[in-house]
Amino acid sequence: MMSLLYFKILCFVILLTLFGCYSDDKYPVDQLLSTTFTSTGDTSYVEITPSFSGFNNPTAILAGNDQLIYVADTDNNRLVQMNEAGIILETREILKPIAIAQDLRLDLLVGGCIFRETIGDTIAAVFRIHLFEANHHISLAQIDTIWKESAKPNRRFRGIGVLLNNQYFVVRDGPDNSSYVDPDSRLLWFDKFDKLITPLGDLTTRAGSGITDILRTTGIATFPNSNDFVLTQSSVGGIMSFGALWLVYTKQPDFEGWLPKFDPRRPEDKYRDFIKPNRFVEASATAIDGSRLDIFIIDSALDSLIKFDRRGNFKSESFGNTALKFLDRPEFKSPKGVTYRNKTLYITDSGNNIVRRFRLSTDR
Repeated sequence: MMSLLYFKILCFVILLTLFGCYSDDKYPVDQLLSTTFTSTGDTSYVEITPSFSGFNNPTAILAGNDQLIYVADTDNNRLVQMNEAGIILETREILKPIAIAQDLRLDLLVGGCIFRETIGDTIAAVFRIHLFEANHHISLAQIDTIWKESAKPNRRFRGIGVLLNNQYFVVRDGPDNSSYVDPDSRLLWFDKFDKLITPLGDLTTRAGSGITDILRTTGIATFPNSNDFVLTQSSVGGIMSFGALWLVYTKQPDFEGWLPKFDPRRPEDKYRDFIKPNRFVEASATAIDGSRLDIFIIDSALDSLIKFDRRGNFKSESFGNTALKFLDRPEFKSPKGVTYRNKTLYITDSGNNIVRRFRLSTDR
């Protein structure tokens, strides 16, 4: 038995070397949770079991400011509110939810749909759930429709990111980007009163290799105590070089707005891991570790979690199905959402209809 264990450890180290984007391990949280692998000493992600089940195509997931977890249970047409142990507290019916955020007032902002009888189809909408006023009873909270796309039924709101002063960005996507004035793929900027300020002009909607080009946008995460953000987008078909953009708010005498954190045109950034061209295929969501400022990005097509540090360096704790399979864990099947809190990663494994949890072996 010992020789077999050492053989598996050796193989695992070799895999880390050959497939730097993949690594995994197992972690026991408390007496209610189990584990199937003992850490070998390498820093890697270990899975907490059991996973949370009972979903039907879970997409977005949020570790809220109120210490609760929210899941967009998309094909069940509901928003799920649960605690960190996975116990469902309440649910709220929303048609096809795919984006969740929570502002500093503890209200929820949700991207979903409404049904329009006049066209016999759904249209995208952004909702505000007045959670604080309802004493966090999501089933009873008032819901306001902030924005809807009545004239463009194929558009969808795929991500929401809250800024310092309760202003927020909404990621919009759709198939028609032929209009220069109003393309489907845009980043919309709202004030704290839910009024549209403007689409963010610092990003250009077009297919290409520019560091501020956007097309087929998929998600967004904002940094704590900052107006900086990371935006993800699909690169399926090779239409976009950069599946993730890191934008930094800048205020100078001659400019105020958002500029790329790393730019391949700068010599010092040319080989930066974060802006390595064609690294992603379907970057579908991103999350930020508020203490370490590490960045997590889910790639649905690669079935992987890719991690970067605050300097844009790739981190070897990144992992995917190669590591999961080697360690006899279920493989990802089109993961779509990620969030982080209390040293724990929560990932919506959408194709398997579960929420999975991972923690670093060094955080045991």
